[in-house]
Amino acid sequence: MIGKQIKGTGFRGCLNYVLGKKDAALIGGTMCGQTPEELAAEFAIARQLRPNLKVAVFHATLSVGSTEKLEDSEENDQRWLAIAANYMKAMEFDNNQYAVVKHSDTEHDHIHIVASRICLDGGVVDDSWDYYKSQETIRQLERSYNLETVTPSWETDKRAQTTGEHRQFKSKGNKSVRVQLQDLIDEVTQDNPSMPEFVERLQQQAVEVQVTLTGIGFSKGISYNLDGVALSGTQLGKAYTFSGLQKHRGVSYDKGRDNALIEALMQPQHLANAPGEAEENELESSQSELVASAPATPATANELESSQSELETTAPAIPATANELELQLSILPERNETQWQKVRSHLAVEYSLPLELLEKLHSHSWLYADSEKAVFTARTLDGEASFAFVLDERGNFTTTHPLSSEAAFWVATTGEIERAVIACNPIEVLSILLVEQENSATAPATIYLGIERASQLPIQFLQELDSVIIAIAEDYMLARNASDLLPNAELVNPQSSWNDIWIQLIEQEQQTQKQNNQQYKQRIQDIELD
Repeated sequence: MIGKQIKGTGFRGCLNYVLGKKDAALIGGTMCGQTPEELAAEFAIARQLRPNLKVAVFHATLSVGSTEKLEDSEENDQRWLAIAANYMKAMEFDNNQYAVVKHSDTEHDHIHIVASRICLDGGVVDDSWDYYKSQETIRQLERSYNLETVTPSWETDKRAQTTGEHRQFKSKGNKSVRVQLQDLIDEVTQDNPSMPEFVERLQQQAVEVQVTLTGIGFSKGISYNLDGVALSGTQLGKAYTFSGLQKHRGVSYDKGRDNALIEALMQPQHLANAPGEAEENELESSQSELVASAPATPATANELESSQSELETTAPAIPATANELELQLSILPERNETQWQKVRSHLAVEYSLPLELLEKLHSHSWLYADSEKAVFTARTLDGEASFAFVLDERGNFTTTHPLSSEAAFWVATTGEIERAVIACNPIEVLSILLVEQENSATAPATIYLGIERASQLPIQFLQELDSVIIAIAEDYMLARNASDLLPNAELVNPQSSWNDIWIQLIEQEQQTQKQNNQQYKQRIQDIELD
């Protein structure tokens, strides 16, 4: 089963769409209205409970495979209503208005659920990370209702042939370069080679391979060139990107073991003279020497290691020299260590950021104090400090070099990065990281980026990831510009800033702890009275 979620501001337009389709049928829900007008008026009553909430509409689509439709229409409707009820309960909409509309205009039987995020008691359903919550719910529903797992088109690992490619093969028997590359890659990965072995095998088949690695071991991308036609991994399909090769084709990669080998294979003399079978033994011997002499971890910057209990940083295997660090910091505001304690306290009190996290960032020069303000360094993925986000005591950010590109304030959890979350400034980055740590202990390795303008996004690197989330709060134009550059990214519209959400979580925990303490004291008093 496939599920999609969209958040919006207007019920009437959404209802006109889902009920205006050919063969659309309102089959149930928790409401009395039967027309878009009646349902919109009913939604408006509950909306008066939270008149300032802009994004009040939750619109979900659930679709099953073409063979999953039941012949008996009444029985099929009842099954859909049961699925919808279970889905909405799992998504925490069990005290909300919603309408279920079934569509029969495609080969896949599917329903639309239009719901209000405003609960009938005046609360609001939190939509943070609802994509992941929805996927977990859908997997459970598939098991409960014995439904076939349907892979969404955006999750398929190989891009299908275009109409032109199909016609060319049918008329002339010639495979396009894209199909040839897909077939070659599928062939050379059958025995789960290492990444250097994979690159070498393609070179032996006259395929030029380019792997771009950053100084900290992230892959910014992989591309292929056959017969003068160059295609990126993304253009071939999800399984042919750098991370996709590992996940879907079994190619093993260890940056400490493989980066030196990959860089050696990228050298021009090697590309011009790809080894033949007679040279394989000699190459294996030279590769062994490279492995023995290569550094264990070629990272030049640090990653934030996240666990359920704390955030930790690991020291760089090859730390920057004092001269290099001085050169990087020369383009940033001057440090003033005497002001650090004051700035640190302000960030902890005003934004509820943990002191341990602030100290870790400060120890790596990602955060420091100038004469009186907090300075967050914006770095490229290679770790080069390019400019700074400067936060004053009023909560306003300014940047020192606003035209710099592909540099952002960022932190990353340990492991091979699988997804990215994009926010609008360093405070939002740290807040959304903390919110996620509070709500999800099983999130994949993630890089969190804070940007001022969309041009700062490392587009090629982001296109290689399995998931990109644009979670820019309160800056619609920046979110839209980022979405235009990353059309496959998921756009999340929080109802307030991520820092506000983080502070609310802290306050809720404190209130719960206070109540528990009061209950404990009352029990002690009761015991004493007895």
